[in-house]
Amino acid sequence: MDSIDITYFGQTVSFPNLPRYRKFYARLEAGAWEPATFEVLRQNIDDVTTYVDVGGWIGATPFWAAGLARQVIVVEPDPVCLEILKHYAPRYPNLTLLDGALATNREVELHGVDEFGSSESSLLESGDGQATRVKGLRVAEIMRPAGPGPVFVKIDIEGYEYAAAKEIARFAEYDLRGVQLAVHPQLLEKTLPGGFLRRRLRTTLATWRLGRIFSGKLGVARPRHYGSLLGYCLFGVLLRRVPKHTDFVFLASREPSR
Repeated sequence: MDSIDITYFGQTVSFPNLPRYRKFYARLEAGAWEPATFEVLRQNIDDVTTYVDVGGWIGATPFWAAGLARQVIVVEPDPVCLEILKHYAPRYPNLTLLDGALATNREVELHGVDEFGSSESSLLESGDGQATRVKGLRVAEIMRPAGPGPVFVKIDIEGYEYAAAKEIARFAEYDLRGVQLAVHPQLLEKTLPGGFLRRRLRTTLATWRLGRIFSGKLGVARPRHYGSLLGYCLFGVLLRRVPKHTDFVFLASREPSR
């Protein structure tokens, strides 16, 4: 596989030299792709931390994090992305790659947008492209390779976070330092039945509940670009023409070990 080295946020990572990803590489190298994500990761990952990346795509976050974390566990179901991850994963001896999707069922259907390999493949039936059956992985299976010590989890599963909320909550059974959860209310709303008002109210309520998923251990979500969970549910979901996606960041009150 022909490769290209990209340096971003202080580390250099190899990626496949494919035309479909060149715009992404340019943004990544310019520091314009999710800079806040890398700031959160840098603040919460160190050499005693296990970093879990659910939805690793082509490796931008897990390969970068491998230079900081004690251990990295990557979960990815998209067959195109998985082949890319398999090719580069051997370069990182502290990285474990799991073939599958976070889900409660033993097998689930993955839907692509046009074709696989994008960052938008989802278990939601919202895509109009390819579909394939993939293995479902519960949190206990994902965490099996992890040893003792704190854990930081990043989850980006393109709208399926709502359906998987109860399973995601099981990460609280571990020594959880924090969670960054990508939230896609616009994708959820597309899949709901009924009229607009009913779908919008259900989406808003589901988002509120998702933001409180770790309230017993990490507190209420801190939505990116919004002052509070309530503010996001009102102005980012309920009152917008199209709900806006964001990241929920849940952090333990303790300071990261250094």
